[in-house]
Amino acid sequence: MEVSALKGRMGEAFVENLLWQARYKVSRLGRESQFQQMVKTGKSEFLPDFLVWKPAEQSPDGPPLHRLLCIEVKYRSNVSEFLRRFGADLLGQIGEHWPELYVVLVTDHPDPGRSCFQVLDLPRLDPDAPLATIDLHESTALRIDKTTVDEYEGLVRQIFSVLGGPAHARQDQRKPGAKVLAISDGAAIGTLLPFTNSAGLTS
Repeated sequence: MEVSALKGRMGEAFVENLLWQARYKVSRLGRESQFQQMVKTGKSEFLPDFLVWKPAEQSPDGPPLHRLLCIEVKYRSNVSEFLRRFGADLLGQIGEHWPELYVVLVTDHPDPGRSCFQVLDLPRLDPDAPLATIDLHESTALRIDKTTVDEYEGLVRQIFSVLGGPAHARQDQRKPGAKVLAISDGAAIGTLLPFTNSAGLTS
């Protein structure tokens, strides 16, 4: 498996666990899922990685109300370059069919002062401004605590540095004593990643 693809799958696992720790219920969307018909408008081949929800408020007659959000996760080594080159294509692919979509970009090379977890807040994008992300903990819609994000940011830096990059991801360049644990569908990343469910890691 290419290193970038492996980092992408691991990035999905990190984000999934961040959402669970933020008390979201998380469902991985499959093309056979009926959930997608609840949260998109029009026809689109695009399908995000996760549907998440948690109680929003209490309705007047008693039953709790929930807000549904869709999450797409992508690993990109250089977020700024990705947005510059492919941001327009991404927006065109999504179009107006997913009005409550949040794209979480996981990177091990953030710009100085930026997080390894960044968000394209599509519902609140200014169409007249350059395409840009905010750090995950700054998203008022997702409301994920910065302390939790920082913990997973440490994991990204630690594990992804061991994996290296596509040009130098060789066995003899791993740090002494470091172990890269195999990841398969439904498997956790050893003791480094405290999974809270048994969801798969399919891209």
